Amino acid sequence: MKIKKLIASLALAVATVAVLAGCQSQTVKLNPTKDTYATNGLVAVVKGTVSKGAKVTYQIGDGTVQKGTNNDGTFVIQVPGQLKKTAVTVKAKKAGQTTTKKVSVKKTKAIATYPEFAMKYNMINQQMKIVADPLPMTQKNGLVDFYNHDGIRIRANVQNQQVVGIAYVFPVKYMKDKTKMKDFAMRLTVLSTAVGADGKQVLKDYQKLAKDAQNGQTTVDNIHNKGITFETSFSDKGLYMYLVKK
Repeated sequence: MKIKKLIASLALAVATVAVLAGCQSQTVKLNPTKDTYATNGLVAVVKGTVSKGAKVTYQIGDGTVQKGTNNDGTFVIQVPGQLKKTAVTVKAKKAGQTTTKKVSVKKTKAIATYPEFAMKYNMINQQMKIVADPLPMTQKNGLVDFYNHDGIRIRANVQNQQVVGIAYVFPVKYMKDKTKMKDFAMRLTVLSTAVGADGKQVLKDYQKLAKDAQNGQTTVDNIHNKGITFETSFSDKGLYMYLVKK
């Protein structure tokens, strides 16, 4: 009888181990590359690996839950820069199983108050007779286009009525078009002035960077003016400029 009980106990133990092993094999993989991310340009890029076929969702702070994308076992989430250190909760769900991971996004600085920026932006555009839709005096949180036409794009990150950063994208195909380049220069002057920088000096500094790029220089220095950094880069597709505060 004792032998029978021992065999039964061993069988039960083996079955339990098998069940546990089965449960472990069903655990949904979710591995962010870091615990903490910094903003680069307008966003912090939270990324990592996840089980193929799992549904990815994320929540910024106590905001609404949003859908992420599972690209054959990898995920990338763009989190707009935040004015304070913010937790981002990422979840992966598959076959009734859920794995949750929390990461954080470092705080970044605002470059201007939104209402003051919008007032200056609208006024200068009108004075310089630049075609642009007037900005409202209040703005929702997140990424918003101030201008988007023919590949020329001015996009901003607004948080709690603060402008956290601005991206200015200008296609390379227009760089030999005098009319388009004049328009580019005028819009750069408007943006610079509206965030409190010296628009004329920023334009002069940009012209020097452009000459360096034309002479084959692959990396260019950033422009710094009155506390604003103009992170500038060139590619075969265009010019990318980010207005941020370090």
